[in-house]
Amino acid sequence: MSDPILCTRDGVVATVTINRPERRNAMNRNSWQRLGEIFEELSQDSRLNCIVITGAGGKAFGSGNDISEFATLRGDAEKVRAYNDITITAIRALENCRHPTIARIEGFCLGGGLEIALACDIRLAAPNSIFGLPVKNMGIFLDPALADTLVNAIGRTAALELVLEGRFMDAKEAFERRLITRIADDDCLDSEVAATVDRICAGAPLAHRFNKEAIRKVRIEGDESEEQYSLAASYGDTEDYRNAWTSFMAKRKVKFQGR
Repeated sequence: MSDPILCTRDGVVATVTINRPERRNAMNRNSWQRLGEIFEELSQDSRLNCIVITGAGGKAFGSGNDISEFATLRGDAEKVRAYNDITITAIRALENCRHPTIARIEGFCLGGGLEIALACDIRLAAPNSIFGLPVKNMGIFLDPALADTLVNAIGRTAALELVLEGRFMDAKEAFERRLITRIADDDCLDSEVAATVDRICAGAPLAHRFNKEAIRKVRIEGDESEEQYSLAASYGDTEDYRNAWTSFMAKRKVKFQGR
């Protein structure tokens, strides 16, 4: 079995790759666990100046969470909370990484994949990229960490549009909604990423680390109480959630009942 998250280094630059192309880089529990471990390790490496995160296969940066795990690992509120703790740890490790981070986005960037991208400092996308956070289609509640990342990255208006409508956006609209930093020209994503890396690496590493922290501390106030985390995981006990993932696996249309 191949490693779901790869990490390579080239001098002062590290590249982290979501490596599940057969699932369009959908994240499973092992992927989230490994992602968090890798970013904790990279953050402690003072030799690095920049980290790029991307998806294998060219068709997706990350297409969300692996729904095939829902029955066993996210089957009720208690299991959802335990799973959320792993994803939150990974996202926090990415957000709190002291080195500048770049999301190289190509193809689908949905759900958990979008959460990973939004935790990066700079998001560069190919013109064929597709973005969305269709939590409404699965009866999933936003955990406080995701809500915090989302609002701080794109603002309340765009965040509400994204989660309430659940529709997909192309790269142009994603740029207009501030989901991404820039759109690369056709067939120029790698050169755009390389140029961005060069500009970052030409700067003073200590200044980058301090300035990242200074900007991160200017945040919109959020509710991350223990009660709120438990409430966010409670969708695992709802009929809507169970109907959603079982219908998805059975390839039939879901009917929500509001309970």
